[in-house]
Formats: sequence, structure tokens, C-alpha cells
Amino acid sequence: MILIRHGAPAENGVCYGHSDPALAVPAEATARSLPPTLAEQAGAWYCSPSSRCLEVAQRLVPAKQLTTVDALRELNFGDWEQQPWSAIEHSALDAWAERPLDFRMPGGESARDLFNRVEAWATGAGIKEGDVIVAHAGSLRALAAVMLEQPFERTWQWPVPYGTALIINSRGTGFDLWDRDD
Repeated sequence: MILIRHGAPAENGVCYGHSDPALAVPAEATARSLPPTLAEQAGAWYCSPSSRCLEVAQRLVPAKQLTTVDALRELNFGDWEQQPWSAIEHSALDAWAERPLDFRMPGGESARDLFNRVEAWATGAGIKEGDVIVAHAGSLRALAAVMLEQPFERTWQWPVPYGTALIINSRGTGFDLWDRDD
């Protein structure tokens, strides 16, 4: 399975998840920077409906080959969406830091909620080895936990670089860059 994260947002220091910020690099440039053999993958293509993911995926394969999956959306930060991190109350950020998986964002969801929706989708979707998933750091980390049959606590902080094609490494300890020979 190949996992692709969207490109970096244009604006730093802003909380976003369900919202769709402008990207630093156009989706077309992100798609061109990925291995060209991605389009040759015979498996199913699944994508978050967020435009930052969908626009990249649509430049790799025809839209008719894509299945958009709402469960692959990023964490819903609720009232924090589009707010500068510096404008969010320090006490709320501290509470989140104390319980990063179980703290529910005001008006949004917790990381555990994100995991549960990704798990519910993934267990019923019949994902196969050659499938490609275009999504966000949070949902890709949750998917890794599901695929490895490991607790989300193990994968939730794995690095997921912007605009890259990844696989879960054979040790189950993180992501590796995908290339044609994997």
C-alpha cells in the first residue's frame, strides 16, 4: 500500500485540519514531484475529499479511478480551525498536550475519534497491498496503526513529510519513502 500526503500549506502557524488552506506549492507541482510510476499502480485509489488531497490525486490518475473517503479527512480542530496557534488559549493547548489522543478539540474531535473513523472505514474497505491512499498525516498515522494491528499510541507521532509517497516500513516502526522497487 502506498500512502501519499498532500503538499505543505502556504501559511505557517495556523491550526487547520478539516479546513482547506491554500498550499505553498500548487497541487500539480506536488504531483510532478512524486514518482511517475505511481500512476501505474493497479490497485484502488482512495482519497480524502479535502481539496489539498483531491487535487494532487486527480493529477496522478483520472477522477473516475478515485474513491473519495470522508473517513480519511484530517482531525477536526473545531473552534480552533484557521486560528493562529498563538491565539489559542495556553491552558487548552496544555490540556491537549497532557492527553494528546483523548483531548477533544472544542467543537471538534479527538485524535482517538479520528482513529476510530479511519479504523471503521479501513476494516470494511478491503484495502489491498497495491492500493494508494492520498490523505493527511493524522489519517495516514491512524491507517498505519490499523494495518499493523497496533495501538494508535504507537504510530500517532510518526513523521509524515508533505508531498511524499510512503510505505509502512517492514519493521513496523515508521514510514519509508516509496519507490518503484518496493
